[in-house]
Amino acid sequence: MTIRLLTIIATLLLSLHVPLATALTMEQFSNICKSSPVKCSDHPTVQAYVGGALDLLATLDERTDYLQKVYCKAPKELFDVPAIIRFMEQRSEQYRSDNAMLVLIRYFEERGGCNHE
Repeated sequence: MTIRLLTIIATLLLSLHVPLATALTMEQFSNICKSSPVKCSDHPTVQAYVGGALDLLATLDERTDYLQKVYCKAPKELFDVPAIIRFMEQRSEQYRSDNAMLVLIRYFEERGGCNHE
């Protein structure tokens, strides 16, 4: 009975703890790349980050009207993970304190073919 009560209390207390999650900055992105023995575009964590973002963008584009058109060219042409990572690397100093996801969006704004005006 006591163990069950302690388990319930511990579970309730743990459910109240909300972990702090912050956005990945371009400085952190750059540090991951610099610490890697392989090219940044070959780093599995960076590939997963960009790949996850592409999945989200494609889903939002396909299934909702949540976003204005972010890209107009065919996804197969644009969703080149190594090219996106190189784009982000080239801008890591310029956007050092920015959210890395915003720099990924800039890739689509510049190369997506929609010519937002």
